[in-house]
Amino acid sequence: MAGNNFNARSMGHDVSDQPRLGNGQFTFKGSPTAATIPLHRQQAALEAPMPVSQNAPLEERMYPARVADVVKKHAQGDHSTLQPYSPEPNAAVLYYRMGVSELAIPNGTERYGQRIPSTDLHYDHMHFVGSEGSNFGLSLGGVFSESLPDLNNYQVEAPKYRKEYIDRAKTDIDNAWKERKILERFSQEYNPFIYKITTYNCQHYFAEVLQQAQKYETREKPLVLP
Repeated sequence: MAGNNFNARSMGHDVSDQPRLGNGQFTFKGSPTAATIPLHRQQAALEAPMPVSQNAPLEERMYPARVADVVKKHAQGDHSTLQPYSPEPNAAVLYYRMGVSELAIPNGTERYGQRIPSTDLHYDHMHFVGSEGSNFGLSLGGVFSESLPDLNNYQVEAPKYRKEYIDRAKTDIDNAWKERKILERFSQEYNPFIYKITTYNCQHYFAEVLQQAQKYETREKPLVLP
């Protein structure tokens, strides 16, 4: 599987003790060597306007919530409204949805769908899952994709986000990371990893991609599909 070739000891960092998703991908355990994301970047992702459909009620369009509220709203739920992932390859407009799956941590099955105390996060891995099977998300090893059979382990939220914009946002964010890592390469604190459980995990990444994608939308082609 494309997202599972990460070497636990690559680049001199032993991450063999990191907990994993059900597919073996590393996730959700802090490390003193985890990358530190600048505070202003964290705040930018959390305070930006949330994508709102052009067909949403007037009040929602005039007073949009923050991008963080996409994740926050999910954390306030109990998964009762989620649906099993199912592809729609013939959709008129290709899209992604928010997909979540269990974390391979102690009592992961029991904790799945529960809120992490004192946070607006769930005990979930959060992933973009596409109508035609494309998908991506963030783990300790970086951005990865699941195999098509493994997408059956995901449940999805209802909103649909235009694939064209999400893919473009992913590319722009990936390029920004690469540029920053080149500049940091000779720093004594250089670390190749982006993921950090407390400040930049898969759920923060989901929010940042949505924030970036909203920059491309037009009235004729909104990010959130009707």
